[in-house]
Amino acid sequence: MAEKIKEKTKLNEAQLERKRIILQCLSKQMTTMEAALTMNLTQRAVQYNLARYARLGDTCFIHGNTGKKRDDSFFLERKRKVLDIFQNTIIDGKNPFERISYAYFAELLRDNYGIKCSESWIKKTLNSIGYKTPNKYKAKKEEIAHLFRPPKECFGELVQADGTPYDWFGDGHQYCIQGFVDDATGIPVGLYMTKHECLLGYIEATRNMAQDYGLPKQMYPDRASVFFVSNTKSKTEKRLTQYGKMMERLGIDMFPAYSPQAKGRIERFWKTLQGRLPIQFKLHGIKTIEAANEFLQKVYIPKYIKRFAKKPKSKISKFVKADMKEVNAVLKATFPAKTDRAGVFQLMGYRFFCPDLPDKKINICLNERDGLWVTPEKSSVKYSCKLIETDTTGRMPEVMQLLIERVFLKNAKPKFREVYIDIDQELLDHYAPPKKQSA
Repeated sequence: MAEKIKEKTKLNEAQLERKRIILQCLSKQMTTMEAALTMNLTQRAVQYNLARYARLGDTCFIHGNTGKKRDDSFFLERKRKVLDIFQNTIIDGKNPFERISYAYFAELLRDNYGIKCSESWIKKTLNSIGYKTPNKYKAKKEEIAHLFRPPKECFGELVQADGTPYDWFGDGHQYCIQGFVDDATGIPVGLYMTKHECLLGYIEATRNMAQDYGLPKQMYPDRASVFFVSNTKSKTEKRLTQYGKMMERLGIDMFPAYSPQAKGRIERFWKTLQGRLPIQFKLHGIKTIEAANEFLQKVYIPKYIKRFAKKPKSKISKFVKADMKEVNAVLKATFPAKTDRAGVFQLMGYRFFCPDLPDKKINICLNERDGLWVTPEKSSVKYSCKLIETDTTGRMPEVMQLLIERVFLKNAKPKFREVYIDIDQELLDHYAPPKKQSA
């Protein structure tokens, strides 16, 4: 049937021209090399055409699909599936793909639905229903606004530090992810989410980095008050923040960036994260900070590394293996205080009770991992304490308030956050002799 269709099909001008050249080759009026140059083919291709003409005649110049009806059912079905996923995926009343890039949607289709298609096909398909990517691309200017700094050669030679507040859960509330990006490979080596950018968030991000990779040689943050003291009287005077003292004890050299462009790699990383992570949170049903931190550490960072990691120039790693016992002893926020004769002390208006350390100078220690505890002024022995009175005047940072509520008020009703405990009864219970058990 196909042969009859080809025989009835007339040759067009281009096909007639190819036939004329082939006939000249057969009649020895033209060599195969000359024919190859004329037809813009290789000499081997001309020889192949001569053999096909000898076997099939004029039909060798006609494409095999000529006269056949095109079957578009596969492509139409794939388009229907893709548009159905894009338009009708609803999670908690919202479409997770309402602000997604073409490239990322193609990636999700491949990984989550087993549908392989190119970015250009996705763009054409989504444009057909009026969708445009939220990503805006600016035309390149002739003048270079900022000089390009080549990345470091070794993994762990330099990590850029920063935090970014964003509506990660799509609920209208901004939360901050703090973290570090390796300069040589561009991968995140430690991320942690808190309600606001704070010391406690950077402590946990540092702990994650030390546990997974080790301690870097240098750290490159901005001039935020978490990292550097800005109100020094003398330019030569070196005053360290609590976080700066921690990094000094861990042997990490820290120096500031004076503009966002100076640490452009982590700034671009945040832009990528803001376009991808909220969609992942919706697809995995993540709505809390605790669940987000677990997802970042165990699921998202490994995926990101597999997708975006760059190979460093050197195979040598500058990360130093960390002694986590020492690291954990260093990574804590510390506030000096003094207990009264009953063992009561204050922290920014909140009152705590530690009966084991009456009338002592102490250090109040806290972090997201261990909560809040106290140590004597010149000792590292940990003592637990109880919250006896809260303060509603708002003096304490919100992140610390949330930590204290999570540790001490986890069973309290949200409506009643003020705590008042009878100190006299607590002292009697603590110092009372143990009851003898009856035989």
